[in-house]
Amino acid sequence: MKTRIITGLVLIAVILPCVILGGAFYKYLLVFITGGAVFEMLSICDRPKAPIYLYPIVGIFMYYCVFFDNNLIISNIPIMIYLIVLLGCSMFDNHMDFLRLCYYFLAGVMISMGLHMIYELRIHYGFEYLLLMAIATFATDTGAYFVGMKFGKHKLNPRLSPKKTIEGSLGGILLGTVLSVCYGSYIHIGIPIIYLIGICLILTITGQVGDLTFSSIKRTFEVKDYSQIFPGHGGILDRFDSLLFNSLVFGILLHILTWMVI
Repeated sequence: MKTRIITGLVLIAVILPCVILGGAFYKYLLVFITGGAVFEMLSICDRPKAPIYLYPIVGIFMYYCVFFDNNLIISNIPIMIYLIVLLGCSMFDNHMDFLRLCYYFLAGVMISMGLHMIYELRIHYGFEYLLLMAIATFATDTGAYFVGMKFGKHKLNPRLSPKKTIEGSLGGILLGTVLSVCYGSYIHIGIPIIYLIGICLILTITGQVGDLTFSSIKRTFEVKDYSQIFPGHGGILDRFDSLLFNSLVFGILLHILTWMVI
């Protein structure tokens, strides 16, 4: 626990200033996170290991999606190209069966689109929106952990995460919703209160879905963590799994909200 707390404080001390300052600091931070995500996504593969040629293929796709395609949410071209390249590789790589091909495609698209939305939220909406999403996500995780430790009795999904409980999940939803709504109201974020409550509630639920989604991937490849780059926390994808998933949901909700207001 001590190592986990120290690492968490160091991460906050490094990441928060980059997010607040924005600009080049934020881009360099995402460059590091994207590179780490590419490595972790492929390095957990075993029996057989992911071939080395996939690292540049996945890396080019992710970096392009995160930084260079401003219309990724409505543009399917880079995703289609990525799929075509992977399909071509599968024709000549005997170790890339259909299940492994699906993993490379699904994980690559999900992670790159999540990172893209994290980038877009900061650039086009501002630091406040990114922090709102982070509060909803991480407060849910914290609430679920402590409520589950104290009151947890009924397992949420033993197959994917044996320690998570229904009581912890509900506690996380309550804490995440309350804190994020209070923050959004305090700073007058510009979202009508009824929509703000709905969005924050949805994010506390989908954040847990994202966590279980990445846990499912780890169970498939029989690994505990994606890496050990952050002592006590695991890897980049271990720490930011819920945030990546929630960034997609938040981006969609903001688009819907804009359409409703117009």
